Amino acid sequence: MSSSGDIANNTSPQRRGRQTALANWLELLGSMRFAISLLTLICIASAIGTVVGQSDPWVNYVNQFGPFWASFFEPMGLFRIYNAPWFIAVMAFLVVSTSLCVYRNTPKMIKEMRVYRENIRESSLKAFAHRWEGRFNEKPDVLPGIVTEWLEHKGFKVKQSVRENGTMVAAKAGSANRFGYIAAHLSIIVICVGGLLDSGVPLQVAVWATGKTPVTGAEISQGIPEKARLGESNPSYRANLLLPEGETSRVAVLNTDDGLLIQDLPFELTLKEFRIDFYSTGMPKLFASDVVVFDPETQERFEATIEVNKPLIYKGVTVYQSSFDDGGTKIQLKGIPLTGERDYRFDLDGVVGGGRDLSQLGEKMNGLPAEVLKVEFTAFKSINVEALPVENSGSVGVDDLALGNANALSPFETNLASVLGPGVKEDAKTKFTNIGPAITYKLRDESGQAREFHNYMLPINLDGGRYYLAGVRDTPADGFKYLRIPVDDNGQLDGFMRFRAALQSDDIRRAAAQQFALQAFGDRADSAQLVASVSDSARRALERFAGVDGGISGLPAIAQFIESTVPEGEREKASDVIIRLLQGAMWEVYQLSRTTANLAPAVPDEVHGRFVQDAQIALSDLSLYGAPVMFQLDQFDEVKASVFQLAKAPGQWIVYLGCLFLCIGVFSMFYIRERRAFFWVTRDAEGSRVMMGMSTTRKTMDFEKEYEQFVSELNSRATTKAAPAGDAV
Repeated sequence: MSSSGDIANNTSPQRRGRQTALANWLELLGSMRFAISLLTLICIASAIGTVVGQSDPWVNYVNQFGPFWASFFEPMGLFRIYNAPWFIAVMAFLVVSTSLCVYRNTPKMIKEMRVYRENIRESSLKAFAHRWEGRFNEKPDVLPGIVTEWLEHKGFKVKQSVRENGTMVAAKAGSANRFGYIAAHLSIIVICVGGLLDSGVPLQVAVWATGKTPVTGAEISQGIPEKARLGESNPSYRANLLLPEGETSRVAVLNTDDGLLIQDLPFELTLKEFRIDFYSTGMPKLFASDVVVFDPETQERFEATIEVNKPLIYKGVTVYQSSFDDGGTKIQLKGIPLTGERDYRFDLDGVVGGGRDLSQLGEKMNGLPAEVLKVEFTAFKSINVEALPVENSGSVGVDDLALGNANALSPFETNLASVLGPGVKEDAKTKFTNIGPAITYKLRDESGQAREFHNYMLPINLDGGRYYLAGVRDTPADGFKYLRIPVDDNGQLDGFMRFRAALQSDDIRRAAAQQFALQAFGDRADSAQLVASVSDSARRALERFAGVDGGISGLPAIAQFIESTVPEGEREKASDVIIRLLQGAMWEVYQLSRTTANLAPAVPDEVHGRFVQDAQIALSDLSLYGAPVMFQLDQFDEVKASVFQLAKAPGQWIVYLGCLFLCIGVFSMFYIRERRAFFWVTRDAEGSRVMMGMSTTRKTMDFEKEYEQFVSELNSRATTKAAPAGDAV
C-alpha cells in the first residue's frame, strides 16, 4: 500500500524512479562532457575520412590494406564514413546534446546579461581582488550622478540603487560576450543539421518514401527502369555524370551500396568540347568543359565553361568538373598471332569501353586457341609522358641470360628495357618524354578469367635501339610489366613476327641447324660426322627454345634442360656450348625468315646482330606475356569525355549560416570582454566616501590596464585615497 506521502504526491515510487532516470539521462545528454566526447568521435572520423580514400573501388582498399583488413574495415563504414549509420547517429546525438545545452543555459545567460547586480553588499565588495577606496568633496546625493556620467562615457551601462546608508552604482560592459557562447553552440547545431541534410539520410528517406530500388549497370544498359529513377524534386543528392563530347544528358547516376539510382536533372547538359593542358611531367595542368545548358521549362539555352574550382550553378544544382575519361574512342587494331607457323595479321575495329567476341571472326582467327573468346577495350590515352633515361646502360648478351631470371618481369617504372634486360638505374639521368598513344585491353577466356594488356602504338628509343613496349598484368592491383620487341629495318614489327613464325616451322629449324653446322665446320676433314652432330644439337636447342613439345619455351626451357641432364659441376660449360649453338642457329633462322619472304639476306653487321639478340630475348619472354595474340594500335579517332559531379545540397547554405554563427561566437568570446564595476557611495564628514570594485569573467592584461586607468583617474579627483587592492591578483 502506498504511503501517505506517495498518495499526497499522487506518484508511485516506480514512477518517481523513472522520472529520476529520465532526468539523469537528460542531464548526461545535455552535459559538456557528453558533447565533447561526441565532438572527439567526429574529429577522429573526419581524420580517418581524410586519410582513407572514400568511395573508391573495392580493389583499391584490398591493395592498400590487404583482403583481411579491408573486409574488417568495410562493415565499419570506414570507406564511406560520412554516410555511415554510426557517424550520422553521432551527429544527430550531438545536435540533441547541444540543443539541450542551449535550451537549458540560454535563459540563464540572457538573464545574467540583463542583471546589473545592484543589490551587491558592501561586505562582498570588500572581498574583490580589484578594489579601491577614497574620499571626495562632493555630497553623496550628487556624486552618484557624476560617477554614472563618468562610467557611461567609458562605455558602461549603469544602474543606481539607493539604500538607507548609501547608494550603489552598478555598471556593466561587454555583456554581449555571453552571445558568443550562445552563437558558438548554435553554430554546432546548425552545421550538424546542414551536414545531415547533405548526407545520405535524405536520399534514403526519398528512396524509402517513393519505393525506389537500386539496380545494376546491366539493367541500366537495357534502359532506365522506372523503379530506379528519382524525380527532380529529390531534395538532396550527389551524383556523377560521364558525358562524351557532342552528347547530351538529362540524368545522372547515384552510387549506393546496393546498386545504382538514376537522378533526373532539371536541365539538359551538352558537352561541346573538353580541353586539357599538361605539364612537362605529363600531369594535367588545366582541364575544362565547354557545355551548353538547356532548360526545358523556360526553353532557355546558354553556354558555360566548367573548370576545377569553377562550377556551374543552375536551379539549385551545382555541376563540378570532377575528372575526365575516354568517351568511346574509335580504334582500329592489327591482331598479331603469337602462336603457330603462320605469319599474318588481321584487322579489328572497336570502341573503348566495348569489346569484341573473337570467336565470331571466323577465318581471321584461324590457328589461334579456341579458349580466347573475347577482347575488352578498357582504356586509351593519346599522350603518355614517362621519365626515360638520358644515358642508357647498354644491352645484355644472351650468354648472360641463359640461366638468368627468366620469370622476373620488372615494372615499367623501374625497367623500360627488355623484360630480361637491365633496369633503369635509380641514379640514371632521366627526362620526361611523350612516348605516344597507348591502348589497354583485356583478353577473357570462356571461364571468365582475364589478363590485362597495355601496348604502345609507336616504337620507343631505349638503350640505343628501338622497341615496341607491350605490358601485361594479372590483376588491377599489380603494375604493368613490360616486354620489349625490337623493330626491323623499316621500324615495324614485321621482321620480328616473321622471325617468330619461322622458329615454329620444323623445316626452317632443320634447315637453319644444318646451315649453321655447315658454315661452322664444313671445311674440316671430318666435317660430315661433325656437321651431322652439330646440326642435330643445334636443331634440338631450337626445338627446346621454341617449345615444340608443348612445355615451357625460351631460355627457361634451355635452363631446365641443363639442370635436369647435366651434372652441377659441368653446367656452366654446357650452358656456354648450348647458348653458342643457339645463337648461331638463331641467326640462320632469321636469314631463312627473310629469304622465304623474298627479302635479301641480312648483312651480318652490328645492327642486324643486335636485332637477332633482342628478338631472341623477346621470343623467350613471350611465354611470360601469356597471350596467343597481341593487338597493335593502328589508327584511332579520339573522343574525350568529362566526368561531372552534380550536387543538390540544401544544407550548404545552412552550413554557411552555421559558420557565420561560429565566427560571431568566436569573435564575441575572444574580443568582447565582460566587465563589471561597482561604486558604493556613503556619506562622510567632509563629503562622500567611495568604495570601488571591478570584476571580469576572464582576467586579461587589457582588464588590468583598464583597472589601473580607473584607479589613476579616481586618484586624480579624490581628496584622500587608500591603496588599491589590485596588487593581490
